[in-house]
Amino acid sequence: MSPVFAGLTCTTYLCLPANWQAQHLPAMQNKIASYLFQHNTCPLPGLGTLTVLHSGAEADFTNKSIAAPTSFIEFSETETDTTGLLNYLAATSGGNTYEVSEALDHFCDNLRNKITQQPDVQLETVGSFFVDASGKINFKQQELPVAFTQPVFAERVIHPDAEHQILVGDKETTNTVMTELLAPKSATKDRWWIWAIVLGLIGIATIVFYFTAFKGTSAFGNAINYIHS
Repeated sequence: MSPVFAGLTCTTYLCLPANWQAQHLPAMQNKIASYLFQHNTCPLPGLGTLTVLHSGAEADFTNKSIAAPTSFIEFSETETDTTGLLNYLAATSGGNTYEVSEALDHFCDNLRNKITQQPDVQLETVGSFFVDASGKINFKQQELPVAFTQPVFAERVIHPDAEHQILVGDKETTNTVMTELLAPKSATKDRWWIWAIVLGLIGIATIVFYFTAFKGTSAFGNAINYIHS
C-alpha cells in the first residue's frame, strides 16, 4: 500500500525515506511560498511559473497622500529552470536534490490534477488556481490585509528660492530662467534711447560751440579786413 503525505503518493518508481516525507512534504506549500516571496519567481514543473511583480508608490499631491507600493502575482504556463528552487528545498529540508526533485514533481502533478477536477485549488498564503471557460489555468492571488496598503500623508514642500526643473509646454527649463524671462524690464533698460539722444545733443552742441568760438571769429575777421582794404 502506497502511503500518502499531503497529497503526494509514494509510487513504485519513487519511495522517499519515510521520516523525510513525514517531516517535510506537508510543508511543501509553505516552502514554495517562501521561495516565491524571497526570489520573486517560483517554477512549478508541469504547470508553469509564478512571478511576483511590483509597482512603485504613487504620489497624489491633490489629496496630499502617497499610495503604498503594490505587488501582484502573475502565473504563466511557461516553465522555467528549477535549479534554484531545488537547491532551496534541499537546503531547508535536509534532503538531496534527487529526493526534493521527485517530491516537487509529485507535488505539482497532484496540484495539476486537483486543478482540473476542482473549481478552486488553494496554494497556502499565495492564492488559488482555477480553470477558466477556455480551459486555461489561471491564478488569483491572496489579497493582502488592508492595513498593509494604507496611503501615507505627504504634503509637497516648495522652496521658492531653490532652483528646480519645470516643464513649459514640451520644453524643460528651470524656475530661475522663467523668472528672469517673465520679470518686468527695468526703467533704465527701457529708456536707453533717451540717454543716446541726450549724448548726441551734447556732442552736437560741443561741435557748434567749437566752430563758433574759434573758427567762426577768425573767418569773420578776415572778411572785414578784406572789405576795408
